[in-house]
Amino acid sequence: NGEKNSDTEAVDSMQTLLKCCGVKNYTDWTNTTYFSTNKTLPLSCCKNSSSPQCNGKLEEKDQFNTEGCEPKLEKFIQDVLTYAMLVVVAFAIIKFFGMVSVCAITCKSRRNGYEPLYA
Repeated sequence: NGEKNSDTEAVDSMQTLLKCCGVKNYTDWTNTTYFSTNKTLPLSCCKNSSSPQCNGKLEEKDQFNTEGCEPKLEKFIQDVLTYAMLVVVAFAIIKFFGMVSVCAITCKSRRNGYEPLYA
């Protein structure tokens, strides 16, 4: 129906970014008021949103993304969390080796008869 609000823009952005359509798949849109009003899928479902051939009609299935957004969004979040976890583990390893190095330097300096600066 052409109305744009924050929800509509969020769904359109997600479908465009993730190249998906609907929750489970594109047929989820057939049960919405948007589809009953327009008899088309949102243009954000189009594989190429700037293509004049894609008009959202169900008969032209090859023009739009048929895969649902839920599995793609889950994979995206899982990938982000995996990356974040790897970064945290890498910093923990660096910190561990830093602490071991400081301990080794401190122990070696005590054996050489140096007075610690903090005494």
